[in-house]
Amino acid sequence: MTDETQLQDPGETTELAFTGERFIPGCQGEIVYEHWHRYLLAAEHVAGRRVLDVACGEGYGSAMLAREAAEVIGIDLSGEAVAHADRRYGAAGNLRYLQASCDHIPLPANSRDVVVSFETIEHIHTQQAFVDEIARVLAPGGLLVMSSPNRDEYSTVLGHENEFHVRELDGPELRSLLTPHFPAQRWFAQRPCFHSLVWPLDCESGSSRMMAIDGAKDEPEPLYYLLFCGRNEAALSAVGSGLSLVADADRSVYREWSRTYAENRRLHDRNRELREQLARARAEETTPPTSTAGSPLARLLRRWLR
Repeated sequence: MTDETQLQDPGETTELAFTGERFIPGCQGEIVYEHWHRYLLAAEHVAGRRVLDVACGEGYGSAMLAREAAEVIGIDLSGEAVAHADRRYGAAGNLRYLQASCDHIPLPANSRDVVVSFETIEHIHTQQAFVDEIARVLAPGGLLVMSSPNRDEYSTVLGHENEFHVRELDGPELRSLLTPHFPAQRWFAQRPCFHSLVWPLDCESGSSRMMAIDGAKDEPEPLYYLLFCGRNEAALSAVGSGLSLVADADRSVYREWSRTYAENRRLHDRNRELREQLARARAEETTPPTSTAGSPLARLLRRWLR
């Protein structure tokens, strides 16, 4: 089933600086869609449940989950991030933030119904201990929702270099880490794209299709993996299989792309005009010159186009 959800930004934050290590709601561009989309999907599976948000960062995602969950605990290694999250979102009665390491979670065994952890595993060396801890705190029948960049596409193909990533994984590596604890898995691909959308208005669609203009490949390579995992298939019974789309009300990424594209076209046209003027000025210099240095216009245009 196709689902398009609009983002509701809680407002820009001026208390926690963006360093590139963690997302904050004041960011703009594709990163907004990527991070909010994950939490919007996770929020569909937390109603009335006890939730742990590992590496909660600024805290916005834990706060979103707390709107539906019975209880949410967000943990992060950064004391600054935890203090900020508690100041900004901690007034909710079912939400609290703790400073803790993801490979040493200060919660009892079997105490969480849902564990959420987005873009965490690539930041740590102790990846196996991290997965072991999630398995320890997750109750029988519980659900793990996590994401990780696909190294083959994110770094190898696109050339992204994130100084905070210490060990990125490809699909088989990620699967091998998770399968011993979570043999039941649903894998999704995530990638920010611009689309022309066609969806039914008079009925619900039970499936989704992706079609490419050039016909070369109808599905792009995953930039990120998004996974729903459990110890058995029953834990995944509510996980859908359709296409999910997310955007903000202002369509900010597309609007910024349109603005940049228009500005690029103006610069391209202006560059062409200047080159044409330079060509004319050079042509004029083939006539008996009045100065060995060339005309002032030609000198100006040469400096402009360097």
